[in-house]
Amino acid sequence: MSELSEPLENYLKEIYELEETKGHAKVVDLIDAFSISPGTISKALDRLESLGFIDRKSRRIKLTEDGKRLAIRLIRSHRLSERLLTDIVGLDWIRAHELAHRLEHIWPEDVLDRIDEVVGHPKTCPHGHPIPGREDRVEGVPLSEAKPGEYTVLMIVKEKEWILRMADSLGLLPGRNIVVLDNLNGEVKVQVNNKENKVPRSLAEQVIVRGAQ
Repeated sequence: MSELSEPLENYLKEIYELEETKGHAKVVDLIDAFSISPGTISKALDRLESLGFIDRKSRRIKLTEDGKRLAIRLIRSHRLSERLLTDIVGLDWIRAHELAHRLEHIWPEDVLDRIDEVVGHPKTCPHGHPIPGREDRVEGVPLSEAKPGEYTVLMIVKEKEWILRMADSLGLLPGRNIVVLDNLNGEVKVQVNNKENKVPRSLAEQVIVRGAQ
């Protein structure tokens, strides 16, 4: 299998994550995710297709088996790196995410296995995204669509700094139990640890929750 540059590996990883969260990936999704020109992404996709990592027979981009295998390894490396940095090193989940983008490309497989062991074989990364092969696809609804009632936060969809910072400030952390008090056009009033807050729609759309069991 040909070695890829970090940018090309990042495209494969993003395609995998889009398939994981949306069920498919489109060119416009990649342009938005990486803030690049259509020409740049077109050349990258041509390269990935020529190497047999993606299939573009339809308007949707699909990973081939080789592409999926490499993407899964990168995703596993990224999410275990985040766990190492938050659980062991003690970094916040924003800096851990930023550093994991670099670390995901360098760990040998045996070191990844050791990291996995050290952090206790977690099911998800700190933001709630499943570790490949260990946790099924996250099943829940965006907080913006939640009706009044009790919920558990499952995942923060996009790990952008402003999203993580605001979610952290409001206590919307994976595993946290919350109460939805009101939902008016996607702006949600919630109670977290006996404190009431309004969650703007822009954030509520990025927080996946599940009704309390």
